[in-house]
Amino acid sequence: MKWFLIIVLICVIMLIAYSVSEQYKDKFDFYNNLKLFLQQFKINVSFRQAKINEFLKEIKPKKQFKIFVDEYQIYLKSGNLNLTNLKLLDEEEKEELSSLVFNIGKFDAKTEINQLENFLASLELKLTKASEDKNKICPMILKLSLLFAIGLSILLI
Repeated sequence: MKWFLIIVLICVIMLIAYSVSEQYKDKFDFYNNLKLFLQQFKINVSFRQAKINEFLKEIKPKKQFKIFVDEYQIYLKSGNLNLTNLKLLDEEEKEELSSLVFNIGKFDAKTEINQLENFLASLELKLTKASEDKNKICPMILKLSLLFAIGLSILLI
């Protein structure tokens, strides 16, 4: 019975560590999907609302990026953008994304493309940082959690 509880303890600790490390992976995936979305947006879409809606219906987003796409579709219909459900982004990042969304379709095509290119340049830096975090922090969290779980189980034995 004691060994069973120790194994359960190790599994619970590792599950918690895995869920924490998933946040870093999700943030990388979100930025990567946003980059691809904006590049396709820049290349294939004129900035008319009907074309934007058609483009949004064609993509199949996952996880947090799906929340952004859903909110963007609501914004196109109602003019109200709510990014509070994007848990991965801090307030500054949400503000930058909101600013980009609010400005799409308000200028001529050349200005729009320049704004998208500027945002994509800043997004590239965030994507690089998220990739570094994913590749360094996620394995570290899992290894430290495993060591903690093993150490705790040794103490309990």
